[in-house]
Amino acid sequence: MKKHLKIFASLLCAVALVIPVLVGCDNTPDTPDVGGENDEFVDYVDKLKLDMNSETKKQEVTVKFFIDGDTTHFNPTSNASTFVNNYIKARYLAVNTPESTGDVEKWGKSASNFTHDTLDGAEKIIVESDDDHWNVDSTSERYLLWIWYIPKGKAVADENYRNLNIELLQNGYGRASKTADNRYGETALAALMQAQASKLRIYGNAKDPNWFGGDGYAAVTLKGLRFHIADYVQRPVSVSGYITAKFESSVYIEEYDEETDVSYGIAVYYGYKTGAIVEILSVGNYVNVVGTVGEFNGTYQISGVSYNEARPTLVSNSKLIEKAEGEKSIPTKPFAEVSAADLAVGTRKVDAEFTVTNEDGEETPDKLTLDYGAAIMDTSVTLKNVTIQDDGTYTTKNGESAGAMSIVVKDENGNQITLRTIVMKKDGDEKYTLDDFKNADGSWKKIKSVKGIVDYYEGAYQLAIWSYSCFEFAD
Repeated sequence: MKKHLKIFASLLCAVALVIPVLVGCDNTPDTPDVGGENDEFVDYVDKLKLDMNSETKKQEVTVKFFIDGDTTHFNPTSNASTFVNNYIKARYLAVNTPESTGDVEKWGKSASNFTHDTLDGAEKIIVESDDDHWNVDSTSERYLLWIWYIPKGKAVADENYRNLNIELLQNGYGRASKTADNRYGETALAALMQAQASKLRIYGNAKDPNWFGGDGYAAVTLKGLRFHIADYVQRPVSVSGYITAKFESSVYIEEYDEETDVSYGIAVYYGYKTGAIVEILSVGNYVNVVGTVGEFNGTYQISGVSYNEARPTLVSNSKLIEKAEGEKSIPTKPFAEVSAADLAVGTRKVDAEFTVTNEDGEETPDKLTLDYGAAIMDTSVTLKNVTIQDDGTYTTKNGESAGAMSIVVKDENGNQITLRTIVMKKDGDEKYTLDDFKNADGSWKKIKSVKGIVDYYEGAYQLAIWSYSCFEFAD
């Protein structure tokens, strides 16, 4: 009987591939409203029930962290030793959502948000295998699973579980991924076909409110940009993140990545522009920046940013997504604490995994490694409990940087790093000098903490400092 069902499901899959994609509308709600000439909407997710007595493997879990629309890492509530590294990297069966970990595809971020919002408030989550084994993909690390959840506010009962894999298909957030060749193939394909016929999201022409690519601009995450930075030089890009610091005619944009526990960022040079673009790039704002990646003095930056007030819908406009609201407005872990040892070249590494889709539509992970300093380049950090050293500490005497200081500091373990300041001014034109870093007896003040931006100069990482207020001195 199962063999006949698979044959029937395969035929359904073939039919699904030839269904014409109709012109979409702008309003695509989470619960599809088919309307028009289509049949009344069928909630296939509601019709499908979790059989707790089936032969499949089942495990109650909580979310460890979210990756994208079809990949989530879970913590088992029991039996952790059963799984690789004692947690579950779940790759959702039957569905392939658009990418959002490196290159950002249309509807990729929205699919990721849908998965996050659905599971974040769930009363309970269970992952299920497709048969009586915990099956893994070609990486031998990611488990191929069905994700069941009880929506927030619903009673914890078997009949209230909903299948997120099929819900993603039903809402037009994903394409087929061997959809016929699994336990719930018929239901998954029916949900997919309905979404196609209803022109939902990836199957229609509706605007994705969370995608800012197009017209030659590559939408990419800051993490993806940092790990592939050389590939984007002289290319126009679109990135989103929080503005964490301002240096004269540049700002720094960054976004925290939960999987690697690192914030990734880049400098954004806006030059001497005035008006709306300056307001958009205010510290604390969550923004989308559109510009061209370039190399400058051995580091990288985005330049050519603008906002055309006469044509606010231009793709090339940088955009304000969320305005800052006070000091606690940035939920992205800015100014993470680092040590001088962390920023010594070669002492610490960051591993990241990106999803690559081949010509056959199959996903494979691409694992990359960066020096820790290179990974957090242009991001805000905090360095604590260091002392200033005479050797190497100086003030620039000539040129536009006259008055800028290079301050060499050392931690209690003897690790050394340079703090490079801009020309810092007091009220009026008076400049801060090295004397402002000394006690009355001429000894150096003990630095309790200093905030800065990770920079690179002559083969070593250093911290760029934009204000005397970035320093906190010990009593």
